[in-house]
Amino acid sequence: MAKSSVASSAKSSATAAKRLKACKALLAQVHAITAREGIHPSSLHAISQKLVALAKRKELFPAADFPLPTAQGHNYPLLVEDGDGLGLYLNVALPGKEAAPHDHGIWCATAAVSGREKHEFYRRVDDGKTAGRASVIKVGEVTVTPGHGMVMADHDIHATTVVGDKPMIALSLYGYALVRFPSVAWYHPQFQSVRTVPSRRTPASVGA
Repeated sequence: MAKSSVASSAKSSATAAKRLKACKALLAQVHAITAREGIHPSSLHAISQKLVALAKRKELFPAADFPLPTAQGHNYPLLVEDGDGLGLYLNVALPGKEAAPHDHGIWCATAAVSGREKHEFYRRVDDGKTAGRASVIKVGEVTVTPGHGMVMADHDIHATTVVGDKPMIALSLYGYALVRFPSVAWYHPQFQSVRTVPSRRTPASVGA
């Protein structure tokens, strides 16, 4: 193997080790916050700030370790805990990628490493008594850029759009790992409809 290849491989391994250490430290901080304060707006804000601090360490997330997807976007697991534990990911999304209004069924936080993503927030205003029907109204928006983040409670609703001509690279932290997500609702304001994705939370998935 050429010397340059050996040096590149060693550098990549060293970066991966530093990244894992930093991710473990973040989750330890998050557990400390939630154990002390529970889950509510102030603790979620504190968690978001910790995630923003990690996202600022761009040297831990080199493009060579996280290739651009061929279409739309891709989630790279950084650290996923067992059972009902947390899931930390690096998301790479191409310019123009959109997601219709939806909730996550669990709290989440996002912080930009690079790029820009617009988050539009909605509130459901119908009584929820008619299956498949829902009315939502837009109540705000924020654009997540490097040095900034966004946080949502379990049933907050948002839509996302990657804006500008550069990919959005962001850290995303979820109260449950993606493979153990609860039911997620997708809203379609123009049709006043809602579609529910089944829960992934089976006894086997949470280690029961």
